[in-house]
Amino acid sequence: MEFVGLIPAAGSGKRLYPFSRAIPKELYPLMGKPSIEHGIDCLKIGGIKKVFVIVGHQKGAIMDYLGNGEPYDTNISYLYQMKPKGLGHAILQAKDWIKKPFITLLGDSFIEPKHKIMDLIKKHEEKKPIATLLVQKIEDPTGYGIVKFDSDGKITKLVEKPDPEEAKEYLNDEGGYFSICGVYVFDPKIFEYIEKTGPGKRGEIWITDSIADAVKNGETAYAVQLEGDYMDIGKWKTVFEAKRKMMEKKSFEEFVAEREAMVKKWD
Repeated sequence: MEFVGLIPAAGSGKRLYPFSRAIPKELYPLMGKPSIEHGIDCLKIGGIKKVFVIVGHQKGAIMDYLGNGEPYDTNISYLYQMKPKGLGHAILQAKDWIKKPFITLLGDSFIEPKHKIMDLIKKHEEKKPIATLLVQKIEDPTGYGIVKFDSDGKITKLVEKPDPEEAKEYLNDEGGYFSICGVYVFDPKIFEYIEKTGPGKRGEIWITDSIADAVKNGETAYAVQLEGDYMDIGKWKTVFEAKRKMMEKKSFEEFVAEREAMVKKWD
């Protein structure tokens, strides 16, 4: 099965102020490499060569940095989201451009080890659902999309940013929850459901609501549990946590050598 990549990177990034007032949050450097480049590395490990990046207001620096993708051995094109109306709306901008299964990875997402994306791809190829979601265990569901699924990973229900009463229905056997990470594999049919999805509690079109509507309509969706680390590099706490974890994986010399090799590609 052939896939393309989709990286939404049009959000305002207010949680990373004052940095993101001047520079897109997706370009915040993690050991010399912007978070969006970590995402491209992840997609490359999944065999993805064609990537669409969704940009918006004040995101031109992303286009300047990534260019056409040649230095990253990737073919990169850009789509524009006029106004940030939620992740679902951002993904919908690709409707006329993507006609095959695609992997959506948020531009400020950080996953380690990156090869875990292959687990997601394999599940999608095996089950051929409308959506396959990467999930992780959490204790506090506040502010997350959360899911309930059976022993095979088939999702039975999901909800975005539940209130405490709603969240009770999603408790797992260990007393915690499974939150949706910012990595999804979709069949293009998901666009039909996004088009029918109205704004959520915060006035945004949430992709979680679109997937939930698809499941209610008889479509199948699957969850794959991440055995590793996922962080949303959109707030200062997770930025510093990601840096700490990265330093545990590689030496200072390895990071420097990696960046110097990239400089030669640009030369």
